[in-house]
Formats: sequence, C-alpha cells, structure tokens
Amino acid sequence: MPSVRQDINPALLAWAMKQSDIDENELANRANINVAEVQSWLAGHDKPGLTALRSVAKVLKRSTSFFFLPNPPASSTTVASFRAPIGSSGPRKISPDELNEIRTAARRQKIASWVLKEINPEERVSFPISNGDPEKAAIEARSWLQWNTVYQVRASTKAGANKRLRSALEERGILVLQIQMGRSQCRGFSIADAQVPLIAVNSTGHIASARTFTMLHELAHLTLGEQAVCDLPDDSHERWCDRFASAFMMPRQHLREYLGRNLKKGYIESDDLDSVRLISNRYKASYQCVALRLIELGAADWSLYQYIRSGSYEHDKPFPNPNGGQTTPEVRLREYGTTYPRLVIAAIDDNKISELDGRRFLNVNGEQLANLRSRLTDVA
Repeated sequence: MPSVRQDINPALLAWAMKQSDIDENELANRANINVAEVQSWLAGHDKPGLTALRSVAKVLKRSTSFFFLPNPPASSTTVASFRAPIGSSGPRKISPDELNEIRTAARRQKIASWVLKEINPEERVSFPISNGDPEKAAIEARSWLQWNTVYQVRASTKAGANKRLRSALEERGILVLQIQMGRSQCRGFSIADAQVPLIAVNSTGHIASARTFTMLHELAHLTLGEQAVCDLPDDSHERWCDRFASAFMMPRQHLREYLGRNLKKGYIESDDLDSVRLISNRYKASYQCVALRLIELGAADWSLYQYIRSGSYEHDKPFPNPNGGQTTPEVRLREYGTTYPRLVIAAIDDNKISELDGRRFLNVNGEQLANLRSRLTDVA
C-alpha cells in the first residue's frame, strides 16, 4: 500500500532548509530520497509520504508537526558570537549541527528570560564596562565575579577550577550551557541578553582547561556587548577576547613573580614544555592559554604557541565515576548548569507554568524533577 501523502506547507520546508543551511541536493542525499522529489515538494506540485517526511524532519532537526504550520516562525534577532573549532582560521561556514545547537540554546535562553521577566522583571545582568584594554577588563571581570586567583591556584584539578568558574558566572545570572557537538564543531558561542546572557561550551573532546578558556573568551564577548556575526568572525575581536581570557587566568604580576621565584626564568624557550606544564598546572590554564599569556608579557615568542599547537601535549586526568554513570538529574545539571533549571522550577512554584511544561523544558520526569530540585537546594 502506498504511503499516505502528507499535506505539508512548502514554505515551512523551504524555511527549515534555509535555517539549517541545507540545499535540495544535500537534503535529498542525507534523507535518502530523490532530489526531484524535494524540488516537487518545494514547488507544491507533490507531497511527501510519511516515511520520507520523517527522514526530512530528522535531517532538518524538526518535528514532523512543524511542517504543517500555517506560516514560518518570525525571524529571530538572536545573533551569537562564535568561537571556531581548534585548528580553524579565518571565516568558516557554520554547520547545520552548530546552527541547531544555537537554536536550541536560544530557546532555553528565551524560556529563562521570559520566566525572569515574570517573577523578577527588574533584574538585569550589569557587566563591568570595558575600556578597550583587555588587561584592565580582566581585572574588572575578576573583581565583578569575586574571583580570587589564590583559590584558583589552590584548586586540586583543572576540572575543579572550571566548575568554580561556571558557578561564579551563574551566580551573576549568566546561563552557562555545556553541550556536545563533536570535535570538529565550534568550541563555544554566546548570545547577549539584558536579563539572561548565555554562554555555551562544547565539551566534546575538549579538556577542562580548554573549556575554562572558552567560557572566559565568551564572557569577553558579552562584556563588550557585541553581536558578532557567527560565520564572519573579526580576527581582531577574537584576539582581544583571547587576551582577556589569558589575562584573567594569569594576572600579570602574579605570573611574573611565579616565573622569577619558582621557575627562576624570565623567558620561556619555544620547546620548554616542562615550564609550560608547570605554569598550566599552577593556574589551571590550558597550554595554549599559557603560551598566549607568556607572549603577551614578552616572556616567549610565537614559536612557543606554534609548538604547543603542533601536538596533543595536554590531557585531563582520568576521573572514574564510582556510581558507574550519571543519573538523569546529574546529566541535566551538567548540561544546563543551575541558572536554567532554577528559573524553570521557580516558574512552576510561582504557577507561571505547569509542572508538565516544566518537566518538558527540563527533559525530566516527575521523580527526576524532584531529585533535580533537591540537588539545586543542596548547592544553594
């Protein structure tokens, strides 16, 4: 029996393809259908069967019901600042997976912002004002976050420092998401918002110290208040954000004293991996971050950075989970952080949304929601 034709709206198919940056040939290839069929659906001459529609929906990362809407969604004004994958340089076309993750993050941000407007409309995130100098901007940011370099140095692991920084950002009202997009995808992105600014970090294949650097790099974009075009990054802006992040992790005088007192060196040679490792372990900063900071201070040259980038020298220490895996509430906290679930639960408690909607927003069941609520109370 032939599949029943699905009366989709061609405008919705065209809109979803444009949003995912997928043309007719790519959609046909990935959905395992004929390109002539796609063209016929777009022109309104024919309709897909249910099996074909499901394949298309999977490729475009939309629900099948989406294609029956009367009109495409209103254009979003959301623009994300975008940090490209390690090893890339210059303008790069954003992949469909990256676009999808940006859309998903923006939806969560929109939910969180709506909740905050409902329960505390006056609350705003007021970033320290940058004066154009990344060194001074880093000092102001450390003060704003109440970030103590002594505690950073005393952290037992780079993962511990990363967790503490994420908490400090969340305490200031920033939504910090940890996503998994694959090694070849972007390292992170940020979306400005007056009430709930967002930082997203790609955790796939990126060690804790690299994720810390990405968080700070995206924080720099937010403090600048810029809305950078994702696929046309301004290299000067990216360098400014990198300088800010490395200055935040390694204050000038603090690092100079360490170099002279502990390493007995004022200059690090291009192949001195041992010194880079020691500095990295002390400040919980990535090797690349260390190299950038040393170059900024005139304590190394670009050959050190090139040497670091030429190999995989830094690795996280294994951290076995005694429970054999994480529960769903633990996974949600790792993915969403605390800002987003706190706001969703606050909306439930304030009768702004139903518990069913809250569970849907957080992707948990009733028991998991109770567990998540308890965990958030414990970390308050």
